[in-house]
Amino acid sequence: MQKKIDLHVHSKASDGLYSPSELIDYAISRNISVLGLCDHDTVAGVPEAVKYAGKKNMELIPGVEFSLNCSGGSFHLVGLFIDHQNKRMLEITEKLKESRMGRVEKMVESLVSDGYEISLEDIINEAKGAALGKPHIARILVRKGYAKDMFIVFKTFMCHGKPGYVKRERISFEEAVSVIKESGGISILAHPISLNLKTFKKYESFIDDLKERGLDGIEAYSSMHSMKEVSEFLRIADKFNMIVSGGSDFHGDKGKVLGVYTDGNYIPAQILENIKSYISEVSRK
Repeated sequence: MQKKIDLHVHSKASDGLYSPSELIDYAISRNISVLGLCDHDTVAGVPEAVKYAGKKNMELIPGVEFSLNCSGGSFHLVGLFIDHQNKRMLEITEKLKESRMGRVEKMVESLVSDGYEISLEDIINEAKGAALGKPHIARILVRKGYAKDMFIVFKTFMCHGKPGYVKRERISFEEAVSVIKESGGISILAHPISLNLKTFKKYESFIDDLKERGLDGIEAYSSMHSMKEVSEFLRIADKFNMIVSGGSDFHGDKGKVLGVYTDGNYIPAQILENIKSYISEVSRK
């Protein structure tokens, strides 16, 4: 049987539907043997995931996904193989958690002022103990009939110029790369197409600059990419001699499938071996 991996998934510790343990059980049911837990701006779910994965004979890769400033698109940086107990990592993610809670409160206030019947209590009940975030607000908006589905809600609400928009506090690329490296991890540009740079020539220039500033690799195999885009990002990674990663960006309710990137294709297991070889080479330098 082909080994199945997924190096970019989310749990309830940020905005996923499953607890870390539930996520692992679900992954096992889909014959996934390696999982990279990369919750948004937090490592709170990693301790539970590591402990539970150990009992289930699954390889759990501790990770994190930072949201960075970007004009015109979304700039996300994944850290893989991090030490989730690193002091600086914990300090930065705790600060971001506090900021996220304040942002959710302001988003709800904005929606209410625009006439939408939604409350902070709704969001807290929806989260069921998870860290509050935009998806919890989105699910309430869909449930109350303000949007047909999650795809529509994210185009209609909480983005620039739309009801519920509140600017997010983000850390810089330099700070994100620095704390990932300090915690022993590697930095990966997540689903690069979300940067919305229009042409692959611009992606080449942007990624080349990031590499000079410390970026290790590119998440070429992503559920956000078409097959053409996968091919282009593989080409760019090869051109700049960068490692390649892959992940479904699974949350539980956004149409993503664990272990799969595009058109039902499984994320190649070989990329994990390449990443581990890269880490070994870096550690020897």
